[in-house]
Amino acid sequence: MEPERRFAVAPADAGARLDQWLARELGLSRAYARKLVADERVLLAGRPAAKGTALRAGEEVVVLPYARPEEPPAPNADLELRVVASAGGLVAIDKPAGQAVHPLAHAERDTALNAFLARFPAAAGVGEGGLRSGVVHRLDPGTSGVLVFARDDAAWRAAREAFRSGRVRKRYVALVHGAFAGAREVELRLESRGDHVRVVRDGGRRAASQIRALRTGEAESLVEVEMRTGVRHQIRATLAHLGFPVVGDRVYGSSVSLDRHWLHAESLEWDGFAARAAVPPELG
Repeated sequence: MEPERRFAVAPADAGARLDQWLARELGLSRAYARKLVADERVLLAGRPAAKGTALRAGEEVVVLPYARPEEPPAPNADLELRVVASAGGLVAIDKPAGQAVHPLAHAERDTALNAFLARFPAAAGVGEGGLRSGVVHRLDPGTSGVLVFARDDAAWRAAREAFRSGRVRKRYVALVHGAFAGAREVELRLESRGDHVRVVRDGGRRAASQIRALRTGEAESLVEVEMRTGVRHQIRATLAHLGFPVVGDRVYGSSVSLDRHWLHAESLEWDGFAARAAVPPELG
């Protein structure tokens, strides 16, 4: 954590925007300076400041203690970490539903990364560093299953290249509404829109999946999905577009209210590394 700092605004800086001035004085990006202001870590005349404030010569600016963006999140040994595979600098865990992969702010302490760093502190700063230290890929908070972290930069770079080149085999299971039968290859273009993604004709990102029925029922079916690409909400949006939304996924059209949606990342493998997580008890 950076300690509290106090500044007197120089005459030459009179009229400058607070966020621009902060970025320069603290050696931060303007976006992070604006975040400090939004988080009320910056005081003028003893009160939280507004980001667009025009500074006046001689006034005091107080910056309360804050974490720099490159600092990793705080480890949390109180969180459970279920390791399902470990090899070559990679660690695969079984992430529970309801847990985010990594924090969006340093004050967050309940993510998978907080738990991972408590067990593997040397991973702090690996890969993208900061609040994404060691993160190889992501799962939605509501999705359970296999999640991989890297303990060192060499392992992180190799894993990221495997994902980019399409060598990673990712298998999910989902319970969907409707009678899904047979198997099909599906390729769509998906574009992010706030808390969801939508199917578009042009633009967006390519999302390719192979879907196969494991059990077909009149009202619900159990399906296996292999992701050929890795796009945000790919499985959920694809199944909903086909008319088979994931059970419990209210964002994409499910009529059922559950504590989570019925989607589980069951296995993941590439280049000899493999990990599997059994379907959790709450999904039956």
